[in-house]
Parts: sequence; structure tokens; C-alpha cells
Amino acid sequence: MSWWNEEEVLSNCGILFRKELADSPCDLSLLLISDIDMREINLLRRGKDKTTDVLSFPLEFDAAPLSAVLTERKNSDPSSFPPIALGEIVISVDTLRRQAAEIGHSEKDEFYRLLVHGFLHLLGYDHERGEEEERIMKEKEDECLEALLDL
Repeated sequence: MSWWNEEEVLSNCGILFRKELADSPCDLSLLLISDIDMREINLLRRGKDKTTDVLSFPLEFDAAPLSAVLTERKNSDPSSFPPIALGEIVISVDTLRRQAAEIGHSEKDEFYRLLVHGFLHLLGYDHERGEEEERIMKEKEDECLEALLDL
């Protein structure tokens, strides 16, 4: 992947954290895999026997919504809390490459589109809850991508 630059990815994740999480320290796992592995994960975790472009597995917000976590941290000493464990984003590089070619943009742009999409799912956005939620998530994706890619 000639476009991959770990320092740039880390820096861009920092931009997302500042933009969406009030600069709270965060942990995020990112896994880049093949279609074969993605299909297996999708079957095991979601019961869908097919590959997909991106999956997100949140960790932190089962007990309290993100807004409550951020409010609690905002009104307290930040050093008294561990980093927010956002979860894991899994991206199929095979599907990323195909989609980039189909859409007509670079693999790097497609990577960031998928990263932002997965990141927003970790924060509780869900385009599968109806048209209004889909519209809200799409607007948020566009805002985040603009911040990352200067579109």
C-alpha cells in the first residue's frame, strides 16, 4: 500500500478525536484485513456470510452514551480517567481497493472514507436506523472528511 503512512493516520485520528471527542485521550484499534478474513468476521459477529468494507466494534459505551462520558470528563480532572476505549475498526483492503476504483478516487481517500464511517459508528451514529439517522451520519462523515482531506 504505497499510500499508507502510519504517522499521517495517527495524526488524522487525532484530528477526529479533537473534533468529535473534545480532545479526550482515546484508544482505537484499527485492523486492515483481506476479504476472506472480513467475511469470516462478518459471519461470526453479524451472521452475514459475505465480505463488507468496514466493521466497527465499540467497547466503551455499552453502559453510558458517549455524551454522558464526555460530560463527566469535561467537568473533572482529565488525568483522573483512563483513555476512552473506543473499540475496533476493521477494514477490508481488498474491498477498499475495488471501491476506490469503482468510485474513481484514490485508495487513500477510500481508506479515510471507511475510517471515518467506522469511527462514527463507534460514536453511536447508525445509518441503518432510518432516513433521518442516515442523513445525519452522512453530514457528519462529510464534515470529518473535509477536516481530514481538505476536500
